[in-house]
Amino acid sequence: MGTDARRVLCLRPEQDFTDVGVEVPHDLDVTFARDEHGVDEIASDVACLVLPSAGAHLPASMFEQASGLRLVQYTGAGFDRIPAEVLEGLGCAVSNVPGASAADVAAYVVLVAGVIWRRLLVGDELVRAGRYAEARAALAPAHVRGFRGLHVGVVGFGGIGVEVARLFGSLGASVRWFDPAPVTRPEIGQFESAALDELLDWSEILTVHVPLLDATRGLIGRTELARLRSGAVVVNAARGGIVDEVALVEALDSGALGGAALDVYEQEPLPANSPIVAAAMRHAGRVMLTPHIAGVTPEASRELFERSWLNVSAVMDGREPVNRVR
Repeated sequence: MGTDARRVLCLRPEQDFTDVGVEVPHDLDVTFARDEHGVDEIASDVACLVLPSAGAHLPASMFEQASGLRLVQYTGAGFDRIPAEVLEGLGCAVSNVPGASAADVAAYVVLVAGVIWRRLLVGDELVRAGRYAEARAALAPAHVRGFRGLHVGVVGFGGIGVEVARLFGSLGASVRWFDPAPVTRPEIGQFESAALDELLDWSEILTVHVPLLDATRGLIGRTELARLRSGAVVVNAARGGIVDEVALVEALDSGALGGAALDVYEQEPLPANSPIVAAAMRHAGRVMLTPHIAGVTPEASRELFERSWLNVSAVMDGREPVNRVR
C-alpha cells in the first residue's frame, strides 16, 4: 500500500495527544491542524479525516475534492459536524468513540445540577459581598433541597444516560428515563421508563443525553419546558439544538424554570452577544455555562484518542471500522 493511501488529516494539534500520553501511529502520514480554520479543502489523497466531536459545522466546500476519504473518525461520541448530504456523496465510513467519557459526563451533570439545585452560586456571591448572614438565610433548609428523593428525568438512555441515572440513584434520587429510540440495554430494568410527557410532568431535574438528529432537534421546546415542575433545573450536556434556546430563556425569565446548566449550544463557539449569555447574566445565581467540556478529563481523552487511532490504523490496513455510525 502506497504512502498516499495512508494520508491522514487531523483537525486538532498533535499536542492534544501528547498532553495525555497518546502516541500517534508512526506508520501513518499525519498532517495536524490546530482546528478547521485555515483548512480550505481536503485533498483527494487524504484517506482519513480525524476531528473533534465538539466544534462548528464544517462547510460542504471543504469536501469538494475529498474523493479519497475512506474514514471520518470523530474523537468523541458526537458525529454531527459534517452535513449528511456531504457524507452521502462521499460514501465513506464515519465512526465515533462511544462511552469513553460517560462517567465523566455523568459526574459533570450531577455536579452542576447540585450547584444550582442547592443555590451554591447564590451563597458564593453573597459571601463574597460580605453578606454572610444573608447567605446562610438564603441557603436554609426551607429554600434548598438535597438529592434524596429528588425526581430526576433522563432523556436519552444510552451509555451516558445510564451512567447519569446510576450516579443520581446512588445519591438517593428517584430516576426515570425516556428515549425516542428503542433501548435494549440490560441496565434499563434498574430504572423506570416513562413517556416523554409523563417524564416532564414528574421531573424536578431534567438532563438530556440524546444525539442531535432530525428527530431530536428541538425535542425540548416551549411546550415541553412548560410541563416541568415549577422551579425545575434543566441540564444539557448532549448537543445544542436539542433544547430550544429561545424557549429556555423565556422559561428562565418567567421564573417558571428554576435554573439551567448548559455545556453545549446551537452555535459554537458561543457568541458573547448570545441571548443565552445575556440570560446567564440576568440569572447569575441559577444559570451555569461551560464550553463543551462535560466529558473532558485526562482519563477520558486518553481513551478517546487511543481508540480513535486504533480505528484509523485498522481502516488504513484494510479492516472494517468499529463503532461505525454511517
